Amino acid sequence: MEAEAEVLEPFELPFSDLLLLSSAASAPSRLSSSPQELARLESLSAAVMQALGPSGAGLLSITGVPKAPALRRALLPLARKLALLDNKDRARILKEHGLGSDVPLKNPDRGVSSFALQLKYGQDSSLEMFSSGLSISEQGSHSEEDNSFVNRFQEFNYCGFEQLGKTFKELGLCMMQLGLHIAQICDKAIGGRELEQSIINLGSAKGRLIHYHSTLDNLILKENHRRTKKVHSADLCPSKFHTTISGGLFPRSGREPLDELHAKNCLIKDRCCRISLSSLWQQWHYDYGIFTVLTTPLFMLPCQIEDCSSVSNSQECSSPDGHTYLQLFDTKRNKLFAVKSPPESFIIQVGEAADILSGGKLCSTLHSVGRPVEIENLSRETFVVFLQPSWDKTLSYPAYLSESKRSRKLLSNKETSGSCNNGSGLPSTVVAGTQEPLELMQEILRKIPPLSSRLRDGMTFAEFSRETTKQYYSGSGTQSMR
Repeated sequence: MEAEAEVLEPFELPFSDLLLLSSAASAPSRLSSSPQELARLESLSAAVMQALGPSGAGLLSITGVPKAPALRRALLPLARKLALLDNKDRARILKEHGLGSDVPLKNPDRGVSSFALQLKYGQDSSLEMFSSGLSISEQGSHSEEDNSFVNRFQEFNYCGFEQLGKTFKELGLCMMQLGLHIAQICDKAIGGRELEQSIINLGSAKGRLIHYHSTLDNLILKENHRRTKKVHSADLCPSKFHTTISGGLFPRSGREPLDELHAKNCLIKDRCCRISLSSLWQQWHYDYGIFTVLTTPLFMLPCQIEDCSSVSNSQECSSPDGHTYLQLFDTKRNKLFAVKSPPESFIIQVGEAADILSGGKLCSTLHSVGRPVEIENLSRETFVVFLQPSWDKTLSYPAYLSESKRSRKLLSNKETSGSCNNGSGLPSTVVAGTQEPLELMQEILRKIPPLSSRLRDGMTFAEFSRETTKQYYSGSGTQSMR
């Protein structure tokens, strides 16, 4: 099933303004600004809350973060390299850098490879580079330093995994700090310090380096699995390779530049595109932490070479559809969105814990990661940091969930339903007589366990996490067959 989706460009918050807003929230007495500047900051704060609240998309992007683009460019290509390594070699490298995984990496049929590390505040002094150690007055004064930083990491791209763990931590700690700054801004608007303190009390966050596999990647993995050793290129070059595997990427003759191939496969017309609901790298779900901080993804295609001796090699390319393939289901307006964000930016997304702790002033978003079916050898690389409360944090049952228990009945009756995500991801508006949107909602929501079924008043975050994981992914879970 496919549906039309509108391209969504989230509210963009420059890093310099992020620091100003968080300073105004955490230490307002230290902020010396004109009335005009204070008014501008108030307007920015309201825009942040609108973007993250019930009337917004539940996410925003942060641009202009110093040094972060070089870290992103160094780290993301390593996701595919790690995913395609022999199991023993990969295990050795992960152990050397203190990384693990939360997916079965020995499964050759997996569509995603994830490499995880628990990040801790204070474990790396470089965190200061992104927080109080980088004052607002220093913005714009380090371009020469940034250039050398970029050059150093561009060289690193080609020399393997020597700095994998260091780069993972540096970028992860930077993203943790971005999430904390957003928490401070939201706390000021909501009142109190609930979000910031909940994050700080845990003192850590999970970072994940994620590779979304192309068709070619899965063939390589199956060869690895069959031979239990590194792929031999000669065996990956049968006569049908170019037509069967490439899906038109490497035709037998008359090769075309990548840019022309992208143009031919571009799906966006004006500001709309088609979203496939059956071809997903990641199923529809809500994040259940406080904030999820993501890099904009990096897309890769196999190198165009005369033979296939290096089919595991790839090169960066632009998104063929011009967006990130992060897909949102706006349950308030019954609309699908494909998120478009600047390449070097970060996306901050609201999780269910923030929704609960804020009493609905922040709104978690139902989302998935789409997969382009027209370019089957495109892979997607991203880095994600999950900020959550401490495991023993007590969660109160929000008042707005009391109404949400009726939402599935309302859906079947095509009535309107209540607030935010209604605790179940059900749309708040269904237009009578429009069968296609109704079928679309049912297709997506069939796999979403309602928040009201996973949350009890007085439940700890650890209990909420276990129940959520169980209802999504256990043997009887809604997404157990993915």
